[in-house]
Amino acid sequence: MTRSTTPETIAREQQFAARNYAPLPVVLERGHGEWLTDVDGKRYLDLMSAYSAVSHGHAHPRLVRALTEQAQRVAVTSRAYHTAALGPFLEKLTRLTGLERALPANGGAESVETAIKAARRWGYQVKKIPQDRAEIVVARGNFHGRSTTIVSFSTEDSYRDGFGPFTPGFRHFDFGDLASLEAAITPNTAAVLIEPIQGEAGIVVPPDGFLRGVRALCDKHRVLMILDEIQSGLGRTGRWFAFQHEGIKPDGLILGKALGGGLLPVSCFVATAEVMDVFEPGSHGSTFGGNPLAAAVGLEALEVMEDEGLVARSAALGSHLLSRLRQIDSRIIRAVRGRGLWVGVDLDPALAPARAVVERLAAKGVLSKDTHETVIRFAPPLTISRAALDWGIDVFIETLEEFEPAPAHKADVNQADVTALPATPRRKAAMKSQRDTQRPTARPATRAHLMMSAPDHFEVSYKINPWMDPEHWAVSAERLASDAKRGWQALKLTYERLGARVEVQPPVRGLPDMVFTANAGLVLDRKVTLARFLCRERQGEQPHNRAFFEALRARGVVDEVIDTPAGLYFEGAGDAIWDRQRSVLWTGYGQRSSREMQFVLAETYGVPTVALELVDPRFYHLDTCFCVLGRGDVLYYRPAFSERALGLIEDLVGRDRLIEASDEDACHLAVNSVALGDDAVFCHATETLRGQLAERGYRTHVVPLDSFNRSGGAAYCLTLRLDLSTPVGAAKQPIFVEDDAVELRAAA
Repeated sequence: MTRSTTPETIAREQQFAARNYAPLPVVLERGHGEWLTDVDGKRYLDLMSAYSAVSHGHAHPRLVRALTEQAQRVAVTSRAYHTAALGPFLEKLTRLTGLERALPANGGAESVETAIKAARRWGYQVKKIPQDRAEIVVARGNFHGRSTTIVSFSTEDSYRDGFGPFTPGFRHFDFGDLASLEAAITPNTAAVLIEPIQGEAGIVVPPDGFLRGVRALCDKHRVLMILDEIQSGLGRTGRWFAFQHEGIKPDGLILGKALGGGLLPVSCFVATAEVMDVFEPGSHGSTFGGNPLAAAVGLEALEVMEDEGLVARSAALGSHLLSRLRQIDSRIIRAVRGRGLWVGVDLDPALAPARAVVERLAAKGVLSKDTHETVIRFAPPLTISRAALDWGIDVFIETLEEFEPAPAHKADVNQADVTALPATPRRKAAMKSQRDTQRPTARPATRAHLMMSAPDHFEVSYKINPWMDPEHWAVSAERLASDAKRGWQALKLTYERLGARVEVQPPVRGLPDMVFTANAGLVLDRKVTLARFLCRERQGEQPHNRAFFEALRARGVVDEVIDTPAGLYFEGAGDAIWDRQRSVLWTGYGQRSSREMQFVLAETYGVPTVALELVDPRFYHLDTCFCVLGRGDVLYYRPAFSERALGLIEDLVGRDRLIEASDEDACHLAVNSVALGDDAVFCHATETLRGQLAERGYRTHVVPLDSFNRSGGAAYCLTLRLDLSTPVGAAKQPIFVEDDAVELRAAA
């Protein structure tokens, strides 16, 4: 059969297809990862990922394998029978959401309809709303699908025109306005149904605290909070679910799109048992919902997202995407909005109609889509490489320049090859200049709250890493112990001079490594995850660390003290480094801490994690070879990591934000440093390293810690931050008063 040309293929589709879509004039035939290829062999970068349905990238091999293997066994049986695939899928989904029961379906609108039915029945059976009087409050500008009931509460005329009469029972409020929401709630309100971020409206992000306010109002009025995360869920915003950005939990959650791995329509309504128990056999159903094929693909989609750290990729690369788009100097752009790898660029239609821009982008090899004639959406697969993302942004910038009303004189740009990743000198220079100007400053200085443990009993009396040599220590034990005390005191004074508050944990005789407090646990958002040491020589520290953190909890400095799960090892902040710039938690494994801790910490703190494999025994904790500085630059030592880990670091951080430590600096434990805003405290730094740091705006403070180096530790090892917080935690952080420090010492 002869392949159709593009015009012929488009004409055939237009002849037989309903006219409810106006596609861009491209005919796609194949896809792999973030790339698509048309019938003529031209490649395109996919910056839409089918409205988030292809978050895993096109034709992900694990998902294709799961689809094929399950299809060869059994694909559809109906819910008249149990199947082996459904239970594991729903168990995984409820665990990730923190909810209790799930009702699977196909397209997203079907699960929205399910949620509406559940909310109404809950209103009648549980809240005792008079029969047929239940109301659901929805936001203006909403988009929840295209069914008759759903368009009944749309505020978009084109979605409603000619489809009446409309279903009653819905009241509207202004998205992002809590006063408007409360005014819309009545005694007959069963639920509030909203998108955490309004996608079809143009990636509209509500004010910070809005979802927390909605949760509070729903609790106040005994109303269900139901979130439609068909687009925003499953990693799209840099969290598993967008509601996690505000530390709340809904009563019901609607998921879809990415749940099918880009291969099948799979959706689900997940809710509390109280909500879901309103259904009984026969009250609701779906022939294809929860079929074995969909369940197998859905489960693998969740596991791929977890195994490949796609949520963390969205957080890190999304921060980069937003930063670059917000730095574009163009009169055409009115606003840039978004979270994670989900961004809308609002254009002035008088200068550049969004449709014309996306058509020009397509001609250059970049696929996006406009909405409401003014907003261009960026929602690439979460698997996208940093290089491909940067190329797509470069093409977008060049395209906007073509629409500028009075363009300045510019050198000719070679646009002959739009299917590869161009690397022209002009582009390289433009990208470097732009990234230099977008480099962030550190957060305004606040008083860091630190924990240290006095070195009264420090010595090297056993060997648990290559740095330790008890025999060499014994030769000069008294001098080295004295040097350790002087170095520790100098480090503490340096912190205090930089404005930090330092809590001192009492030392314990016979536990010399207790001085390395970074290994005692991880403190983030006032939650402590206690260490469980791999080496028996350090296991005696564990009860003393628990006692100290419990004392902090008694004083209200931390809220929770959590054990590392049995069977796993975790050596605290030494193997877990919070990156405020990218909103990810970097974790180390392969030497001391278990790889599975990445999942434990992600669930505990509600943040994405990136697991980095350590392969050099000298660099046995992540903190010995990886340091996130105050402005988001990362100092690291390449030989310490596996090739896969290096790929993750380069992709998520970006080579322009990396500082590679020399052998000399790394082998003097210079990377094991403490960042306090623009100040960085080291035990060693060559002139080259100092110069690199100064060029990026950092002030370097060097405190010699030679005695501790003999145990494989330096500044970071000797220090634990007690005040680290995610954006969610920062919103809840109480004010720490100076009197607390005195009382804490007494309690400890």
